[in-house]
Order: sequence, then structure tokens, then C-alpha cells
Amino acid sequence: MTGAAPEPSPSLVPRIVRKVLVTVLVGGVSYLVSNALIHGPNEDLWSLLLATFISGVVFVVQFLADVDDQLETVLQEQRRQHTKTHNLVADSFAKINEASKLFGVVEMSALETRGVAELVQNAAKIRDDMPDLVKSLVHHEVTRMAKFLGELSDGRYALYEGEDRDWLLALARNARVSLDAISLTSVDARDTEFEGGFWHTDLGQRYVKLQRDLVQRGARVRRVFVVDRSERLDSEEFRRVWKWQTTVGIEVRTLLLADAPPLLRGSLSDFILFDGVVYYESNPAPQVGDGIAPVIHSTILVQDRERVRERAERFTELWEAATPAA
Repeated sequence: MTGAAPEPSPSLVPRIVRKVLVTVLVGGVSYLVSNALIHGPNEDLWSLLLATFISGVVFVVQFLADVDDQLETVLQEQRRQHTKTHNLVADSFAKINEASKLFGVVEMSALETRGVAELVQNAAKIRDDMPDLVKSLVHHEVTRMAKFLGELSDGRYALYEGEDRDWLLALARNARVSLDAISLTSVDARDTEFEGGFWHTDLGQRYVKLQRDLVQRGARVRRVFVVDRSERLDSEEFRRVWKWQTTVGIEVRTLLLADAPPLLRGSLSDFILFDGVVYYESNPAPQVGDGIAPVIHSTILVQDRERVRERAERFTELWEAATPAA
């Protein structure tokens, strides 16, 4: 509110003039009629009093009619404001109720409330004047996270198209009991030899450092390298890879593909079992020729108990069939 007085309506003066003119006209006509009908002493006085009375009644009636119109206008505006306020309050309470339900669900979940609340608060900071590209990126990431949570909460698997980075590092960082891995040369070597392969990338080195931290926390980390050709077992590049891993506390064994159990030989896959409750599997695309590094076609994260149990049994078979790296 500014405190300024409201401006008078432009029609206020014409309305007053109209009332005065109507009153004067009715008064004049009343005076003429009464003067013609009233005869006797003081006839002019009685005619004037009667005309004045009638004029007064006409003026009051006009005033009451205007007051009634204005009251009706005020009532209509009050009804409109009441309806608007009611809808606004109802919508606000509905939003509050929905937000309360959402946070109630979060409180009952195993997730930390602080993290979810921080996500919501940061999402609210995305302003409408930000570039459309930035808003589209944020929407994409939120949708992707919602899809990821939905897939895991339903007990299904989560699928990532291509080579994942975040899941692998997060799982290695948060594991507590064990990490059991089957590493295929088709995934790790990325080429005809190990040099320049996965373990020499930024992701591979970060992954090994997290496994070192995991060992220092008292967890057991085991890895079976499944090698497709015998000459790779003695290659200097491969020796550097497995020796580096043993120095940080990882138990390493090697297995020639031809020595793998016959029932598993045709269905080997590159997977990592974390704490015996979830496994992470990389699926490489078919290699089209020698010297051409295969790419990771997809990454899958599975927590289904039956499938996890099957992977744990498969790892045990391969671990027992493999020999300690030396």
C-alpha cells in the first residue's frame, strides 16, 4: 500500500448533476400540479412544501438506488475475492499436503533425509531465467536419477548405455565387506595388449586406489584375470598390472580361458560382486578385428538375490580353478 487516496470516479460529477436536475424537475412539476389543485389561503406555501417533500423523496430514492448498486458491486467483488482466496488457500494446502506426504515417504525410506532435502533445495534454485540448455540438462539428470531409483527399488536391474563411471566408483567407495571381480581381457586390455587398456585410464587408476582403501578398512578384495591367450600371461604389460594390484593388497589369480570350467567357458562375463549383495557387469561390444579396441556396449547393476547368488557361485568356481599370480 502506498497510502495515496483513491482518485474520484470520472462519472461522479455527472451523476450528482443528474440527481440535482431530476430533483429540480420533479420539484417544479410537483409545484405546478399542487398549485393547480390546491386552492385557499396559503396555497403557495402548501404547494411549495409539497413540492419540496416530493423532491426530497425522489432525491433519497435516487441515492438509495445508487447505494444498492454500489453494495451489489461490493458484494460481487467480495464473492470474487473470497472464491479466489479460497482457491489459493486450498491449492496451497494441497501443495503442503503433497510435500508432507513426500517427505513422510522419505522419512520411512532408508535414504538419508538430509541428502533428499538438499536435492530438493538445490533443484528449487534453478531459476527460470537460466539458459534453456542448463534447465534441460538438470531435467535430464533428475529424470535419470528418478529412473535409477525406480529400477533399484522395484528389485530389478539398472541399465546404463555405454561405459559407466559413477556407479563403479561409488560402489567401490561404499563397500564394507568384500569385492570379488572377474576381469576379462576383452574388457580390460582394450587392445592387443594390456598397455593402454582400462587399468591405465583415469577411471582404472581411481578404481584401484579405492580398492586399496577398501583393503585398509579390513575388507577382502579378490580378482581373477581371465586371459584368452597364453602368451599374455607372460607379457610384461600384464605382469605390471597384476603386480601393481597385489602391492595394494588385492588377492590376484589368473585363469587361462581354455582352463575355465567347460560349463562356464561359453558364458563368461566381466562382473564385480560388491559385499555379496549386488553385482556390476560390463558388456563389451563384439570386437570387429585385431588391433581395434572393443567398447563397452552397456553396464548393468543387479541386486536380485537369485542372480547375485548365481554370480557368487560362478566367482567361487572360477577362483578355485584359477592359480595365484606369480
